[in-house]
Order: sequence, then structure tokens, then C-alpha cells
Amino acid sequence: MSQNHEGSSVAPSLKQKVQRRLATVAAIRTRTMIVAVCALGTSLWQGYTIQKHNRLMVQPILDSEINTELDGAWSSFVLNSGLGPAKATRAEFYADGKPVSDLNEMLRALGEQPGCYGTGNLVHFYRVNSRQQVLRSIDGRCAKSSEELVKLLKRMRIVLHYESLYGEPATLQIFGKD
Repeated sequence: MSQNHEGSSVAPSLKQKVQRRLATVAAIRTRTMIVAVCALGTSLWQGYTIQKHNRLMVQPILDSEINTELDGAWSSFVLNSGLGPAKATRAEFYADGKPVSDLNEMLRALGEQPGCYGTGNLVHFYRVNSRQQVLRSIDGRCAKSSEELVKLLKRMRIVLHYESLYGEPATLQIFGKD
């Protein structure tokens, strides 16, 4: 019951009751929509962060390794030390900064005998913790002192292009580093 301005009590009309009830229902609907939109936004954000996390969890990390022996023999490898596999898509070879077609042509361009070296296939699938031979000296004919090996490796450069499982591109430069 409400009072009019003269102080008498007047019961709310049916129209007023319906209007109040509709206002209450509209307020409840609005609040429900706000909660639903917030829940949807949170779900989308969570899905995005999970996908980003999963990409990091299977990120390959290719690196190069050079092993030398006391007798002058040496070998070089590409290894995957990341948490996911890598798919090598192509390799580029350079001798003294000039592009060449493959490892043997690179060795010839540098005045080396390709028959002195064993080579590996760089363009393949690298599993986690796997390694692939790049170059190695076969016998004593190709033995190099540390200084000679450093000079040779600075003159050659190999760029290996690879992808993660999600297709994210990356490159590894082998040799040619100062």
C-alpha cells in the first residue's frame, strides 16, 4: 500500500504491479547476459592461452655441434634439443659468401676434396633429442689443425630452414659464425 500526497492509502494498481515485475525480469535478464558474456570471454581467453602454451611445449630447437679429435679428425652435427620435432624444409649453402647448390660444391669451391668428407642429409624430420651428421673428415688425409679448421668453417655457411609441428618457421645457421 502506498499513500497519495494527501496522506490516504492507495493500493498499487494492477498495471503498476505488472510494470514492476517486468522491470525486475528485465534486470535479471540483463545481469544474466552480462554473466554469460563474461563467461564466454573467459573461455575464449583460456582457449587462446592453452593453445599458446601448447605451441611452446612442442617448440623445436635445432643447434649445431662440432667434435674434434686429437689426430685432427672432426665431425659436425645438427641436433634437436627442443621439446618438439622439427621438419627441415630446405638448406642453403654458401662458400665465401656465394651461394652454391650443395655440400660437395661448397667443399670444391673452398678448395677441399669432397671425397675426404662424409656428408649427411640435412633436409629431413628431426625427432626430439636426435642428431644428424653435417660433415665429418673421413681419414687422416683431411685432418686439420684447430687453426685450419676454424679458418675453413668461417668460409662456409649453411642455413637450415625448419618448421615446428604448428608450421612456425625458424632457421639455423651452421658455421660461418665469428
